[in-house]
Amino acid sequence: MSELGQFALRLGLFLSGYAIFADLLGRRQGRGELLRSGRNATVACLLCLSVATAALWVLLLRSDFAVNYVAQHTARALPLMYKVTAFWAGAAGSLLLWLWIQTGFVVCAFSKSDTNSGRFCAGARAAANLVAVFFFLVLIFDKDPFTVSLTTPRDGAGLNPLLQHPAMALHPPTLFLGYAAFVIPYAWTLAALKRDDLSRPPIFFERARNWSLFAWISLTVGIALGAWWAYEELGWGGYWAWDPVENSSLMPWFTATALLHCARTYRADTKTAVWLMVLAIATFSLCIFGTFLTRYGLVSSVHAFPDPGLGILFLVLLVLIWVIAGLLFLAGSGAVRRFSCRGRPALESRAGRGPQTRNSAFGNPSPRHRGIRFVIWNNWLMIVLTFVVFVGTLFPFFSGLLSDRRISLKSEYFTKITAPGGLVLLLLLGVCPHLIRHGFNRSWRTAGAVVTGIVAVLIWVLAHHLAVAYLVACGFVALNLGADFVRRYAGRRTGAGALPFKPSLRWYGTRVVHIGVLLTFVGIAGSGGFDTEKQVALKPGERVRVGDFELAYNDLKANHGPNFTAVTADMSVYQGQKRLGELTPSVAFYGQSGQRTSEVDVRRTLAGDLYLALTEVDSGTRLINLTIFVKPLINWIWIGNILMVLGTTLVLAAVLGRRQSTPQENTIDTAYE
Repeated sequence: MSELGQFALRLGLFLSGYAIFADLLGRRQGRGELLRSGRNATVACLLCLSVATAALWVLLLRSDFAVNYVAQHTARALPLMYKVTAFWAGAAGSLLLWLWIQTGFVVCAFSKSDTNSGRFCAGARAAANLVAVFFFLVLIFDKDPFTVSLTTPRDGAGLNPLLQHPAMALHPPTLFLGYAAFVIPYAWTLAALKRDDLSRPPIFFERARNWSLFAWISLTVGIALGAWWAYEELGWGGYWAWDPVENSSLMPWFTATALLHCARTYRADTKTAVWLMVLAIATFSLCIFGTFLTRYGLVSSVHAFPDPGLGILFLVLLVLIWVIAGLLFLAGSGAVRRFSCRGRPALESRAGRGPQTRNSAFGNPSPRHRGIRFVIWNNWLMIVLTFVVFVGTLFPFFSGLLSDRRISLKSEYFTKITAPGGLVLLLLLGVCPHLIRHGFNRSWRTAGAVVTGIVAVLIWVLAHHLAVAYLVACGFVALNLGADFVRRYAGRRTGAGALPFKPSLRWYGTRVVHIGVLLTFVGIAGSGGFDTEKQVALKPGERVRVGDFELAYNDLKANHGPNFTAVTADMSVYQGQKRLGELTPSVAFYGQSGQRTSEVDVRRTLAGDLYLALTEVDSGTRLINLTIFVKPLINWIWIGNILMVLGTTLVLAAVLGRRQSTPQENTIDTAYE
């Protein structure tokens, strides 16, 4: 089975390389047989990856410890679910999973081979197969998941106990779904750069936009699951430590958010068209960079894979992507200059808004078109946040170049440096939909944004209470979102004709996303600014008070799982004279690996969490060391993330149901009105 997997990878490398040659030559010469051959080679490459993926799963489920990857990440006593998820527990399996999903997406999105759209698809497939070639090289020559050891151990080392959690079973594959799906807008961009007519959107624009929505949904779910895992499993009471690997998923999320807003307001002859292409390449590049970051050893992380190997290939790939994009852009620079010289008047006529008016001809376009600049402001904000996180993440590497030791920045750096950007983001969340539609005008929204910003800054600077400043901004955003709904329904009831359209599914989806972001900020501010932490040592029968809660330590109990033994503290929770229930934090010992983990227990309400982590246990005296956290409003983070995913899903469903509309029409009105 291992030989079959290795053969499939080598054949896949050949096929992806051949597909690049056939697609580029077929696109250049317009030969349909070459276009079909390139498409078929990409499909065959997907079949090879499917064989390799199936082979590795079979080896894991059979506990074939002759294969190094199986011996390193599984054991006979490991539950079946975690034998399945061990596929992505190591670098080799995770890369194989990513490449398999990515190639499947490329086949789904760019499988046409007719003369017209086939040439465009060929360019997109070539761009995607270029990435596949580098992944194959790493998988074959460095991170081979099918390497056989000289001796076969009787049992494996087992899966890392920290990874034996439901959230970690889902977190990596959902991230890979997002990373892999971003190959579609990236490949679409490289294919679209080689064209002369910038007055119309390239073909498949809607397809690239829809894949971007799907990728953003997957990335958001993956980040949320990772945060939930950290909160539930690591026992430190937090969910985001600004770890380099955490940051490597956050950076493409920032740029992808800007990408979605550009796609939403896209017009072929505006600056958002250029922004969209740059952001598409940047987002996928940051996904690749995250892989490079975790596999080349630039920075240390509890999540990173320790052996750098040929991780430098990912850096080579990044350089090559941007060189190719730059050359394609320069090759079409004549068309770009022609587009830039058209100016704003052309925008009015091409946008389908009727003939140019006197105002638009003299550089005074309608508020709707002026509103595009607020999308660009949002883009710059996301770029700045990405840059700040990028510099902070790589600071240990940069400092190591200038001195003999590496200096790591604490999480407080990221919190303080991103806080102003977070406040601006909140204010834009409240007022930007109005500004995009109407521009700056004498409305309560514009004035409210200015006043709220000033009040929030004063609270932060003078009272030194960042959480309160954020909650003030959250109140302003909530007022704006509520006003949107009131205006819609009030207008529909009066029938006064104030509404140019009936609120659509996409309109509702956009508002649900914004409500989700708002609730996430509420949870972050509440749990970060008003939390309580206490560490105590208790004997059976003793009590401790934390905030409004009183905890009574009853006794220790022993529990046995399939591959671990746990010592559990029985804790009763009281609030005043009312008994609320019991919590049972524990310490689990894994005999196969010799590791131990702290298994927390949490009492959850919408008002906040009571979080217990058992850190030390003396079985003889039954003395325990307990860390107690009270985390106000933290569950609104998870609720907010759910709403963000739900809202984006509604938007995706809406755009998939509007195939009759052209990409040029209704791009701003219905979502931001």
